[in-house]
This record gives sequence, C-alpha cells and structure tokens, in this order.
Amino acid sequence: MSRPLRSRRRSQAERGEVGRRRGSGSRIPVAARKTGIRRDDPTADPPRVGPWEEGLRGLPPACYTSPEFYARETERIFRRDWLLVGRADEVGEPGDYLSLDLLGEPVVMVRDGDGEVRVLSRICRHRAMPVVSGAGHARTFVCPYHTWTYALDGRLLGAPEMSRTPGFDRTGCHLPSLRTEVWEGFVFVSFDPRAPALGPSLAGLTTLCRSYSLASLRTVRSVDFDMDCGWNWKLMCENFMEPYHHIGTHRQSLEPLMPARRSVTLDPDGPYAVVHMRYREGDRSTEHDRWGASALPVVERLSADERNRATLIHVFPTGLLTLLPDHVEFYRLFPEGPGRIRLEKLICVPPGVEARPTFEAEMAQIVKGFLEIRDEDIAICRAVQQGLGSGFAEPGRLCHLEKAIWQFARHVAARVGDGAR
Repeated sequence: MSRPLRSRRRSQAERGEVGRRRGSGSRIPVAARKTGIRRDDPTADPPRVGPWEEGLRGLPPACYTSPEFYARETERIFRRDWLLVGRADEVGEPGDYLSLDLLGEPVVMVRDGDGEVRVLSRICRHRAMPVVSGAGHARTFVCPYHTWTYALDGRLLGAPEMSRTPGFDRTGCHLPSLRTEVWEGFVFVSFDPRAPALGPSLAGLTTLCRSYSLASLRTVRSVDFDMDCGWNWKLMCENFMEPYHHIGTHRQSLEPLMPARRSVTLDPDGPYAVVHMRYREGDRSTEHDRWGASALPVVERLSADERNRATLIHVFPTGLLTLLPDHVEFYRLFPEGPGRIRLEKLICVPPGVEARPTFEAEMAQIVKGFLEIRDEDIAICRAVQQGLGSGFAEPGRLCHLEKAIWQFARHVAARVGDGAR
C-alpha cells in the first residue's frame, strides 16, 4: 500500500553523507551513499546499473521496498511488457476457462469456440460484477447480477430489458481483451496494445529449447503457495536465477547434485536470462530422490549436455521456467505490491507420461523435493526482504555466479527509466 512521502528534513544519513561512530573520531559509511537512487523519492532518478567492466552490482535497496518505485514499475514494466499467466493446455478445450487476478485486474483465460486462447476482463460492462470465477467449462459467461450474457470471445450476447434504453448498442459492447500471445505453449499477455510482438524477441530462446518440445507438454500439477509471500517480485526472480546460494541455503539439498561452481550463465540476445546448472560429475545414483534428479523417463530427444543439467530461464519481467531432463516447471508469479507477491508452481510433462502406472508415485517424489527447496528459499526471501529495509543495506558486489541478477537489474533500470511511451 502506498504512503505519502515524508515531508521532514532528511537526516545526514539519508542524504548519503558520512556518519560519525559514537565515542570515536572514526567515520563509518551509512545507508544511502552512492546508491544511485534517493531514498526519500526513488522515482526522482532512475537507478543506474553499470556495465560488466565496472564490476557486477544489482539494484539499490529502495527498488525493493518503495511504493513509489513499485508504482513506476507498474506503469513502465507491468503495463507495457509481456507477462506470463499460464499454459495454453490449462484451457485445452473450447469453453475451458481459468480465472486469474493480474495487477488488481480480474481476468479470465479462456479457449473460445474457434479454439483461440484469449484473456478477457471478468468485469461486466453493466455494473462491474465479475461474470465468472474459479475454473471450469462454460458455453457462455453469464453475469449473476442481471444475467448479461457474453460469448467466449467477449461479445455481449444478451442484456435483458436493455432494448428500451436510449443509446444502448449491444453489438458495441464486449468484455475488454488483453493482447495474448502463446509462445511454446506458454500464455503471455500485455496491457499495451502497442507492445512489440513477443515471439521475435524470443527467437534465440526458441532455438535453445527446441529439444524439449515445450508446446506439446501437459500441465499436470499445481503447487500453491498457501502462505503470505511477503517479498518483492524482483527478489523472487533473482533468488530463482542465481545458483550461488546453493553453497549456503541449499548446501544439503541442491549443492550435492548441482554444485554452484559448475553453473554457466549465458549472454542473452533478447529480454531474458539463461543459467545452466550442471549436475556434478561421476555417479549420482545416491541423489536419486533429490529435487532435480530424474524421477520420470528422460526426454529422448535431449543431447548429452541437456541430460546433465537443469536450465533456468527468466523471461523478463516475471516468466520463470525450469527445464529438467524429465519434466518442466514454471511459476505463475503475480506482483501485488512492493513487498508482496502471489505464487503458484506448475509442473509439465511430455505427452503419454501420465499413463505410466508409477506416475503418481513419481510425481509425489518431484513435489516432495520441490517443497524442500521451496521452504528453504522462503526463509531466505523473507529475511532478505527485511534486510533490504535496513538503513545500512546497499547494492553489494555480485559474484560471477550471480551474473543473471546483473542482467535483470540492467533490464529493470532501462525499463523504469524509459518514459517514451
């Protein structure tokens, strides 16, 4: 929730000057020095993330805590870029729908009668009542308030007694539609009718993912985060993409199977980042029950390199995908403020895998392994979010294993500083 800017005079520490240690003549650095963004108004100047040669740094702490900065992100990132909302197979048949709440907007992902996947506003054009909720199958959407009826493509089909209302034109009334694009089976939407098409910008990523046949996958499991996810959306993305914390947070869960030092960060040619987390060399049979170990049959088309790694993909700003040798996972990540997100993990498998007699047991193993990693990450994200509010927090030097954070930070800084559109 936003709050007014403080009107009192800024203290010496907030001005980025140097404080004096009590009882000593020595001086210590304080919170706001050289952050590149003023703490009292983080929208006054766009954050600066320097080039590789200057050394890796991320965004200033205020970018993770400020309501004003989050409002700028909403305006210049979320309302302009392509946001991942789900998979096309979640609405596999005409009439299948899934209700979502995106940036405070109630929307519905639906497959219409022609087989096209659409994302529509759920708000009735009459008196703003949501016309549908939850997930299911429908031939039409009927508003429960006054039974205005809409087709699956958003057209208004019926409005009782409105023929006597002067100026009312049923044919000109429809549920607003977000721009929708399906990339490799993943559904992205944009609030901006002028946003460049998504597909061409992901051409390099399409090539990288070809062996996994992403478009053919089936979404078979959803794991809700039924808890307060009280951390910033960028912190979630950064924690997802960097393997450096394997040596600390996941030293007993992920590090034995995917040592941080074996990870490789690619140099992207589009609005995304890619990290390959390579499995450790030698016999891995003792790690068969860990997250990341193949519980399902390995995809046959994969190369030797692909069989021996997990690939993390961040499609900016919020698309988080994990390609594993036997299945694919992704997050449905919806920001809800500077310090809160809504999360859901979804698991996808190749066609036919569900028919295996051992499938349920194998899926239970995958989910169990994920929950262990999830709980470790939740504790870290909550603690770091609290730390980012400290007056002593600053953008520290990043390890080369955190290069994806730097890539993302440069993207955010560029987008937030772009007021052209």
